[in-house]
Amino acid sequence: MTNLTLPLSLEALVITGFLVSFATVVIPGPITLVATHLGLAHRLAAAFWFLLGATLLDALLFAALAAGAGPSLARLGALPAVEIFGGFVLLWGGLTSARHRPSAHSRLHLLNNGRPRLRYLLLGMGVSLANPHYWLWWVTAGLAFVEAARTYGEPGLLWMLGALIGGVVCWYAPLLYALHHGKTLLTPRAEVLVVKVLAVVLVALGLALVGLGGYRLGLRWGLPG
Repeated sequence: MTNLTLPLSLEALVITGFLVSFATVVIPGPITLVATHLGLAHRLAAAFWFLLGATLLDALLFAALAAGAGPSLARLGALPAVEIFGGFVLLWGGLTSARHRPSAHSRLHLLNNGRPRLRYLLLGMGVSLANPHYWLWWVTAGLAFVEAARTYGEPGLLWMLGALIGGVVCWYAPLLYALHHGKTLLTPRAEVLVVKVLAVVLVALGLALVGLGGYRLGLRWGLPG
């Protein structure tokens, strides 16, 4: 997979990486759905720590690819267990949010206790790792950008890391802003309704991922497809 190349100047490469990264995260996916749920059902800080976790994972995977771990990550991402794990993560999030009722106590708890912050940070990493499309992007397009930037040495890799993370942040920042203002505009009843709709979507995605992973696992075990 290291034969993926992008014959561009460093400036053009950085701009392209930024635009592709931004366009990729703008498309609605599990990260946006879960962040929206957290921002509405809990507090904006919950969505912030969740998105920070997803962003930190981006940086870690970039570093791994830069160190030559592309083939290993590709094999890991292709495991059926990834879909199954991801499905259960989304199912847990959806079922939990379906019975959640925002309260002043839960919001105060989020501010005064550091453990929920770590929990949301790890949740951001977990949801990203559980998304098959996330793996596919990093071992194809992401790897191509890393390899192209490598030809410009360490400065090229640093610029590319900034471009890819910058594209993500330029979507997450407006998302948090929209969640903040959307929450102030929603009535309590409308807020509960939106959270329940998001819960149904997350459960549906979770079931689909568990089903896909189970089907692929069955094929590996030789069960009839």
